[in-house]
Amino acid sequence: MGIAAIAAYASGPGLGNEIFRGIASLGSANAINQVLAGTLGIVVLALLFDAAYVLIGRLTIPRGIRA
Repeated sequence: MGIAAIAAYASGPGLGNEIFRGIASLGSANAINQVLAGTLGIVVLALLFDAAYVLIGRLTIPRGIRA
């Protein structure tokens, strides 16, 4: 998910655009809000994807093989 934020630096779509727009407009009223919105969005998505991977692992790996 961190790579998705960096992709915005290369003009890619995503939540990274919010972060870079906020950094570019430092000093304005909404700059910190944009940076926080992008950062928190990426953190929430990363946690959701991690939980999904753990759930998939528990459903697909037999109990005897799990470490």
